[in-house]
Amino acid sequence: MVKFAAGIDGGGTGTTLLCREPGGRTVSEQRFGAFNLNGTGEEHFAALLAEITACLRALGSCQSVCIGAAGSSNPRMRSMIAETFQTAGIMRWDLVGDDEIALHGALEGEAGLCLIAGTGSVCCGRGRDGRILRLGGWGHLIGDSGSAYALGRDAFAAVARQWDGMGPETGLTAKLAEAFHLGSREELIACVYQGGKSRVAAAARLVEQAFLDGDALAGEILERNARCLVELTAAAAGRLSLGHAPVALMGGVLAQDTAMRRLFVSKLAAVRPDLRCIRPKQNAAAGAVSLALSAIPAEEQAFRASGRET
Repeated sequence: MVKFAAGIDGGGTGTTLLCREPGGRTVSEQRFGAFNLNGTGEEHFAALLAEITACLRALGSCQSVCIGAAGSSNPRMRSMIAETFQTAGIMRWDLVGDDEIALHGALEGEAGLCLIAGTGSVCCGRGRDGRILRLGGWGHLIGDSGSAYALGRDAFAAVARQWDGMGPETGLTAKLAEAFHLGSREELIACVYQGGKSRVAAAARLVEQAFLDGDALAGEILERNARCLVELTAAAAGRLSLGHAPVALMGGVLAQDTAMRRLFVSKLAAVRPDLRCIRPKQNAAAGAVSLALSAIPAEEQAFRASGRET
């Protein structure tokens, strides 16, 4: 029977399950639906957990699981996972924040920072003394500067100000009107307030396009948000006393060669030239399975790796 550890990257729109043997061989990698108790409700979340545990049982003997998910501090999420895993016979498991598995995967446990700018934004880091720190991640109402949501929000706000006659003309108006079928004040309000965070975040790509077209206001939006991410990163490095350290860039806003990424890299270099931006060594799911494997006692891993256990 195959014995393995499992890492789960529980995202708001989808979940990745990665299973590996102690020696590092990948047993399986599969995708599931959203790992979002608050967004989907208990019935859907229970069904997702049942689907995942059924998959784990079918693969063999799961010795350890690490789950990284937003909302990991929710006691109901923890209790539902505990009940499901106990029924499935999985006794060794842990639930941590999604930023923790991203950090572990990106730097493979080494000291440094991980800046994530997706729908939201957060900077997490590990000091050379092993200390873990998280800055930002306050959510879209009071934080998330530099995120796709922030870029989209600022774009919609620019259009609203132009329509009110209070702001300058911007190419964002035509781009948002075409992309979201906006022709009136009422349609813009409905689009923003009835579409949820993901719809606002979807406008981030239009800011990038408008900037590349030479739109000054789009450039101001990118500049302002890039500065916020630099401040966040510099603060995290200072709190952890990290000099000459890597900064792994993750999330849709920074992972690709975007104007936002280039602005951030150049601005960070101006204030903290000792911090070097890198691409993550591994993804969050790999970070989760690495943490799951590390929870298995060394003597158990060595015994299984030797092939003497069947």
